[in-house]
Order: sequence, then C-alpha cells, then structure tokens
Amino acid sequence: MTQNSELPEYGVIFVNVVTPLHNGSGEGLGFVDNPILRERTTQFPVIQASSIKGVLRDLFEERASPDVELLFGPSPIEGEKHSGAISFGDGQILAFPIRSVKGCFVWITSPHVLWRFYEKICLMGLDIRFPKLTDSMKQIHSGVIKARICPSGKDELCLQNRKIFLEEFPVTCMESTEIENIAKVIGEKVYEKEEDSFLRSEFGKKLVLLNDDTFRYFITNATEIVPNIRIGDSGTTEDGSLRYTEYLPAETIMYSTLIYEKSRKKDNPLKAKDIKDKFTEGLSDRLVIQIGGDATTGKGIVKLSLINLPSNETVSKQS
Repeated sequence: MTQNSELPEYGVIFVNVVTPLHNGSGEGLGFVDNPILRERTTQFPVIQASSIKGVLRDLFEERASPDVELLFGPSPIEGEKHSGAISFGDGQILAFPIRSVKGCFVWITSPHVLWRFYEKICLMGLDIRFPKLTDSMKQIHSGVIKARICPSGKDELCLQNRKIFLEEFPVTCMESTEIENIAKVIGEKVYEKEEDSFLRSEFGKKLVLLNDDTFRYFITNATEIVPNIRIGDSGTTEDGSLRYTEYLPAETIMYSTLIYEKSRKKDNPLKAKDIKDKFTEGLSDRLVIQIGGDATTGKGIVKLSLINLPSNETVSKQS
C-alpha cells in the first residue's frame, strides 16, 4: 500500500494577462499570419504546459536556484538522467474580456468552461480552497438561453430593456446570485494581492455567463489582431513584410494545474511536500513573468496567483 508521504500534492496557478499575449501556433491559414494556439474541438485558446514550465524554469535559472533540476528536470542535453518532480497542465481559459456598451467591458465565461475548471479542482481535492463554490456550481447548466449577470453589476451593465451589449451584439440577460458568488470566490483567488483590489471588485460584479456557442463565437472573433511591419535599412517599410498577429487581450484569465511528486533525483530524495514548498518559496516574490512571443515590445506580461492544497488536507483527502 502506498504510504501517505509518497502521495502527490496538488495546486492550481492562475494566469492573469496584463499585456496582450501571443502564444503562437505557427503559420496561419487565413488572413491572420500568426494565430494563437487553440484546442482542436472547442477552439478555446490554450497555453501549452511546456511553455508554462519553460518560462518558470527560466525564472528559477535566472535566480541561480539550486533546485532547478530537482523541480523541472535536467537540461535537454542530460534529459535522460531523471524527470522533473512537477507536472504542469495546459493553460486553459477561465474568463475572457469583452467590450460592453455600458460598464466599459465585462468578463465572459460559459457552463462548459466553469465545469471544466470545477472538475479539475475537485479531482485534486482543491475545492476546499474555494469555499461556497459547490452550491453555486450545482445551479450552472448547459443550454443557457439568457445571459446570467451579477445582481451587483446590473445598473452598470444593463440598458433599460434588460439587455447588455457585448461588442455590437445585444444580449438578453437575467440576474443570478449563483454567478455573482462564483465571481467573488474566484476573484478572491485570482486577484489576491492588495494592489489588485480594484480588479477583484470589478470581476465580482462584471462576470457574465453566456451559453457555450456564444462564448465560442466571441473567443474566436474578439481577440486582438495587430498588424506588424518590418522597417528596412532605408528607414521605410520592406515590401511584403506586413503580417497580422493574434493576441489574447489584457485581463484574460487562464489557469494551469500542478502536480507535485516526490523527487526523481537519486541524490536528493525529497517528498512531494518538500517539492511543493521549494517551488512555492521560489515563486513567492516573483509573480510577474513573460509568456509567449514579442517580449521586446512588452507583450505577454502576466501575473500569477498560486493556490496549493495544504499537506495535511491532501493526506486526509486521499488516505
């Protein structure tokens, strides 16, 4: 029987996009030359787990951390020695910002997006870190006809005919205490720092639940498309250099799951708890990183929020 000390530990890391983020998928087939990476079935944007792992590894290397190989594994040249002790999940969408005629903008989500997130945190036992979420999630079903808005945001977002305008589209809405509770619970984790209090308050009243089809429409048609040109030695535009690049807009919220396992480095046999502690300590004072392309133009700056399951709760959940 597996000992409790050998059981994995779990965490979730929220990615709050501060400046537009391009996590590319290579050459595009349409007019967008450099599209972002998307899931095959849903067309939801995604950040590869390898990208998240890579930038975090770079962060630890820049700080000359002695735990780089222990946490992330050896360099590719020596990759056969052992694997890293942390498994990263793909970055998946949780909430997406959309222009609103009233209230400037809102965050949109869908039943599928919320249930996917909730399923993951339940599988890892992390639902205990999101109190009061379970009862509200039971009221979230597919086939939503009217958009669900937070009662506290009604006056800021709704027109007199109980419609909100997202981009140029009118959407009939109704108040939902469940979606407001979900917004407040998640907002407290995503925007946990004192300097994020404004966005935490905004998210708590401006999260809008749309049906899955409408959500997919916006998330595939309301990203930022930015033209880029190359300037030649003469100081003028080079012919044929115009390219269009797709970005996730600022204020997009994504998340990635973490699994901490015991060390696979033979000369340093640490438990999963110790791996989690080393990673958390190394990340605690550096929660702003850069992900994706165009770093030299200030793109891809994100703020991270790490939520771990305390070790004693991990044991009680799985023993």
